[in-house]
Amino acid sequence: MPPPVRSWRDALADAKLKDPLGRMMTLHDRTWFNHILIRHPEMFQHRGLAEQAISNPLEIHISLSDADSRTYYGLGPRASIMIAVVGDVVKGLVKTAFLTNRTKGVREW
Repeated sequence: MPPPVRSWRDALADAKLKDPLGRMMTLHDRTWFNHILIRHPEMFQHRGLAEQAISNPLEIHISLSDADSRTYYGLGPRASIMIAVVGDVVKGLVKTAFLTNRTKGVREW
């Protein structure tokens, strides 16, 4: 029998997502709660949009500073704002997510 949910932090499961190029990315709860929401509290109600940015992005860009990193840009919570989700495509892990009004890096897709 699984342990009971102790807090709202325990209520979500890790998300395993496939991008349009067939790469698997995992958004761990520990990354969402212990990094993204702490560093980017504006993301609190936008986990679904962050997951959509990976599985159905507007664009994917290659990082200029890390060849293994990609930024997935997806629809944001309002006009002219996008969700940016940064992931390591070699490790298959989401590193961070935030709101932005512009893209950076070289377009991959």
